[in-house]
Amino acid sequence: MKTISWNCISMSLPKDWEVTAEGGSRYNGFITIAPPEGYKLEIYWRTGDGGSKLHDKYVKKFVKKGFKKISRSTAKIKNHECILEVLEKNGYKVIVTTWFCSESKRFFITQLDGLKASLSKSLNILNTLNCHLCSETTVPWGMMGLGLKLYSDYYVYIREFKISYSMAYFLSNDKKIHVIQYAIPKYVIDSHENILDEAKTRAYKMLIPRFTKLDLVEKNNYFLYSVSNVWFKFIKYGYIVEKINECFKPNYIQLTLIRVLKKERINEAIDIAENIYCTEW
Repeated sequence: MKTISWNCISMSLPKDWEVTAEGGSRYNGFITIAPPEGYKLEIYWRTGDGGSKLHDKYVKKFVKKGFKKISRSTAKIKNHECILEVLEKNGYKVIVTTWFCSESKRFFITQLDGLKASLSKSLNILNTLNCHLCSETTVPWGMMGLGLKLYSDYYVYIREFKISYSMAYFLSNDKKIHVIQYAIPKYVIDSHENILDEAKTRAYKMLIPRFTKLDLVEKNNYFLYSVSNVWFKFIKYGYIVEKINECFKPNYIQLTLIRVLKKERINEAIDIAENIYCTEW
């Protein structure tokens, strides 16, 4: 099994399941997950309590497409009262599960569908889901090779999930700390030896202005640099923490850059660098 954590949601999945799409924020968003064959899982969330009316509205769109309602029941999943509904059309099943999480104040809709979809499969997966992560002081962000622990006020600003790399750009709520992490498989680095340098150059361009220079302040299992103007040293642009982490299952490299604007927030940036972790791709 592997664990994914994104937008204050975490869940355990079989190793051969892949995240195929994601979007939105912790308040309104979605994740689509697929096994090698047979069915797929879609998870949606939105702020507020939709209740049974939103459940019925979601199910209605399948009825309009010719699906028949097979069964409707309730269950308790991780202390949430859930509505479960099974629909079918020509052997193709759709299992819709909905619940309101009072702790995160979000309404969840999950849809497991496919020829091999079943209620037991849906429940097995949903029983691993944790939707309470935002109540913690630090929140894990781990998916597609990315692995960070950030304070709960951070949010994902930009994300790119490509065949050759994964990248996400995070911001603290006050925008005083910027975090960029790349995950690049070793086989990609071996076939395109400049890709790590290209990723680093791109990340630095996203984080700091032109005509700046880096001065090494501290070297540990990370590098801490001060950022200043090339010509006028008294013009400061904060600090950069840089860390390269090597992962082995699978073999890939994580490149993390953290820009902090105020000296008093350096320890927060260093904490982020020291809590980077490897994830299953």
